[in-house]
Amino acid sequence: MAIRRFQYNGEEALLLPAKREAFVTLKDWLNSIADELSLPDKTRKQLLISADEIFTNIASYGYPSGDGHAKVMVELDTENEEFSIVFSDKGVPYNPLETPDPDLTKPIEEREAGGLGVFVVKKMMDVVEYRREEDCNILTLKKKIVRL
Repeated sequence: MAIRRFQYNGEEALLLPAKREAFVTLKDWLNSIADELSLPDKTRKQLLISADEIFTNIASYGYPSGDGHAKVMVELDTENEEFSIVFSDKGVPYNPLETPDPDLTKPIEEREAGGLGVFVVKKMMDVVEYRREEDCNILTLKKKIVRL
């Protein structure tokens, strides 16, 4: 397996304050990688929407004190054409995969708030994996690149 890890300013990962406004830096980096790889527009949009949702959750809920960071690594399995975004944070332990999928058959006013974003991420990505390791939440999103 040949893995290409993308760097951000010479570093193996992008370290961001867990603040909603910091997403613009991640978005710009992901767009530059998508440009470099000539990713199809659909794949680019799915990656950006998913990254936005996960980063927003970390920024909104991961650090109740409001002070923390998220680390993001981006990799490409060049043999399988599979793109990965790995988020890690030392925030509140939280496995988003344990969040029940929303009941989309219920009228919107009867649904519980929350959970829709994670549901969308699970639908758009090919693989979503979570693990807790050394007081760290690690969430990996994988998307197969389909070129027409």
